[in-house]
Amino acid sequence: MKRFLTVVLALIFSSAVIGCAQRAASGPYGPIASPVAGPFALDAAAAGQRNPHIRNIIIMIPDGTPQSAYTLARWYKAYNPVNSEIDPAVRLHLDDYASGLVRTWWRNAETVGMITDSAPAATAMATGVKTDDNFIGMTFESTPRASILEGARSIGKSTGLVATSNIQHATPAAFSAHHNDRGRFDIIGEQQVYNAIDVVFGGGSQFLQPPYRQDGQNIIDSIRAMGYQYITTRDEMLALNSGRVWGMFAANAMAYDFDRPETAPDEQSLAEMTAKAIELLNKNSSGFFLMVEGSKIDWAAHANDPTGVISDTLAFDAAFKVAVDFAKASQDTMILIVADHGTGGISIGNMQTAGPGFPSTYSFDPVHKFISPLRRARLTGEGISTKINEERSNIVEAVSQWFGIDDLSDDEIETIRAANPRQLNNIAGPMISRRAYIGWTTSGHTAEEMNLFSYFPGGSRLSGTIENTDIARISAGIWGIDLDSLSARLFVEAQSAFAAKGAGVDIDTAVRAAGTMTVSKGDTVIVIPENKNYVVVNGERITINSVIVNQSGVFYVPVEVIDLIR
Repeated sequence: MKRFLTVVLALIFSSAVIGCAQRAASGPYGPIASPVAGPFALDAAAAGQRNPHIRNIIIMIPDGTPQSAYTLARWYKAYNPVNSEIDPAVRLHLDDYASGLVRTWWRNAETVGMITDSAPAATAMATGVKTDDNFIGMTFESTPRASILEGARSIGKSTGLVATSNIQHATPAAFSAHHNDRGRFDIIGEQQVYNAIDVVFGGGSQFLQPPYRQDGQNIIDSIRAMGYQYITTRDEMLALNSGRVWGMFAANAMAYDFDRPETAPDEQSLAEMTAKAIELLNKNSSGFFLMVEGSKIDWAAHANDPTGVISDTLAFDAAFKVAVDFAKASQDTMILIVADHGTGGISIGNMQTAGPGFPSTYSFDPVHKFISPLRRARLTGEGISTKINEERSNIVEAVSQWFGIDDLSDDEIETIRAANPRQLNNIAGPMISRRAYIGWTTSGHTAEEMNLFSYFPGGSRLSGTIENTDIARISAGIWGIDLDSLSARLFVEAQSAFAAKGAGVDIDTAVRAAGTMTVSKGDTVIVIPENKNYVVVNGERITINSVIVNQSGVFYVPVEVIDLIR
């Protein structure tokens, strides 16, 4: 009966897709399908059925964003600071697509944990397996695991990554690299460069070259040598018409969206990067996979800075609108949106609104009590650090002008004066939070289920409470990709496989992140460099279908490399 119902659901879903595709009008990306009468709910099993009508998959991750962040951003958007009027009808673009919840727990061989980090959470969404803290694209046994991005590439799809953090950070890394230490940006960055991703937009250029890279390599040169366009400005990005591209728009992370006009006026928005990535990837008639991360919502929540949370939640919402407008027009695109975990334990209302005594103040508190202090801020806590001079002589003026706080106490002034400029958001965020009656339980992560938003052709939704691993499994299932078998083909433990063929193996890891394995049998000598997508056979360089992973001296290579030894 269960199998019968699953088949019926898949057939209904496919019929809805075909029907909508036939009822088309014009739109910015081409035909726009007329909406169906109402969204059709799909459970994880039905949603993950192979579906030839879905050509493109977009996964969007607002890092560290719990329910309260959406609520806060929505009320912020609804509040008019000029006349203090509130329009409760104002909505986020995401609101119409809320459809379920996602569990985010992690595990290793001995422990099941409730509060996850970005690395295991993103690995779960990218590869379909639960894993350990700090692990990127690896099982908790430290075995590389193929991602849905790598699966998409294996069937001829174009692939893309967009983030506002450095691109080597945990979430984009989990879709594109394999290592059990998320902090090894040198290894992660090199694997990304050689993993044949078609479009990469974000920050992180410093991690591609010396002095950060201790192996002395400038892999920006490698990017160009492989035929990519390497760009660094918004104008260069907007001018792109076609081709493979690496866009590195900041040395480390990009600016918060609120801060861009003042601190990084030449940087593009997340929405602009998303639009350009879709435009370029969509030129492949076979379709594409794209991961988009609103990275710094999490960073702001770690700093307990509500202005940063609002800034980049709204920026993410704008990027989602770009994606869903495209999906509605094309009627061949699925979008799944979910945060990897909660951060900060943010609440609208704190102990001050709870009393003292009874009745509590929240029964009488208007929206402007919470939102107007936030609306007066013109920058995030991070942005404020660029407005306070080195001597710290303009603290009162800068905080009043740019952060909207004109009643700093003496203790607060001294706290700002003593703060490390790079950590000023950790100081400023709690200051404005107190004035806006925003509560925080932690500067770390939290364990609650994350909101799921979804769009399928025909207006269907993925419903229910699912696991974060279902994000990868549904995506793979729609395209008929078996991530288990793909992992087995791409990541063979090389030493034992070559030994079984009677070959000699020598490993040299003297240079950090530049290890090599040399395999010899008869007249055949193969040099296998870690983190690359090629091997050298008797002096001839041969491109292969995966990056080579060296995890603590254990090399993993695709089957095609093993087959080079007869």
